[in-house]
Amino acid sequence: MPTTTVNGNQYLYEEKGSGFPVVFAHGLTFDRHMWDPQMETLSSRYRCISYDFLGHGGSSVGAEGHSLEDEAENLHALMEQWGASPAHMVGLSMGGMVDMRLALAHPGDVRSLSLLDTSAEEEEAERRPQYEAMAATAKAQGPQAVVDAVLPLMFSQAFIQGQTQTLAHLRQQFLAVNTEGLELATQAVTRRTSVLGRLSEIKVPTLVIVGSEDLATTPDKAQRIAEGIAGARLETIAGSGHMTAIEQPERISQLLSEFLAQVDSGSPK
Repeated sequence: MPTTTVNGNQYLYEEKGSGFPVVFAHGLTFDRHMWDPQMETLSSRYRCISYDFLGHGGSSVGAEGHSLEDEAENLHALMEQWGASPAHMVGLSMGGMVDMRLALAHPGDVRSLSLLDTSAEEEEAERRPQYEAMAATAKAQGPQAVVDAVLPLMFSQAFIQGQTQTLAHLRQQFLAVNTEGLELATQAVTRRTSVLGRLSEIKVPTLVIVGSEDLATTPDKAQRIAEGIAGARLETIAGSGHMTAIEQPERISQLLSEFLAQVDSGSPK
């Protein structure tokens, strides 16, 4: 896979298809491969680019204390190197947080926003120490020490009980995570500041998606994002947990395909 270096950090990425660019940003603890089904679907009409955040997959670990704003600036630099600005931006959880910050700092980079299972608010006070403790435990004792606590935050109970083979694969992926990178990235997420009050500055067509059973970024947070961005559309995925793109890939691919087609035609609904 190709890599590129921006602001002293190496990022691994991959491309598929041709046409107007669509950039995919993944969630915490995952990597670019979580978007494989959507890359496959959309690459028939678009130049699809997915990449690994700092501390994930094949990218650099990142410097201590790096923030979501830093990731947004790095994404801006990456898009310049890729020749992919403006682009349709698709981000889940941490990816959505970075994409909102990109849209605020560099609005010219963004043709549209698709924000999945994410939050514009600061981390809930009681959850921040819990998440940071899990990341610290993973670093000290290995990811196997926390995997059974992490998976129920990511997936619905129906998915956990009914998709045992897929879950076993996802479990193995988590056990291979870079724990130093995970700790730093977790801190970037948990120590974020709110951008909720600035959402009215975002003027591009926006699709907000959330799983009805999302425990990590609950549906009320998606509702507030949709209310904050003028004209934003909210879609709730019934029965899905936090990782809607993994739990219901065909439905997410369909929603993205329809939304991007509407944006490109000039009539998003």
